[in-house]
Amino acid sequence: MAYQVFSERLSGVEYLIGYEGNAFASTGNVKNDLLGITSVHPMREEAVIEFLEKTGNDWAVIERLIEDGALVELEYQGKKFYMRKLPDRAQVKSSRESGLAEGGNKQIL
Repeated sequence: MAYQVFSERLSGVEYLIGYEGNAFASTGNVKNDLLGITSVHPMREEAVIEFLEKTGNDWAVIERLIEDGALVELEYQGKKFYMRKLPDRAQVKSSRESGLAEGGNKQIL
């Protein structure tokens, strides 16, 4: 339904329902690359493995990111996915309120 409504009013509307593949680019900084990708796009386990192999890294990178609380492992329909851990809304709200209370101009990333 939403696709039909948008496509009637906008040009270039796409209906993304399939798996888009494992073609992820690297800048050479594997940790930042993984966190950048997974902040907007959960990666399947096989895509992460392929990405690590392509960049000459091993699974220890993923383990460190999970231990540091930067990355989370999720399971959906029997497949493992990796996604950047985003701050929960309560933490963001609390940080903003404390910044305002201190009279500061804090930015939440």
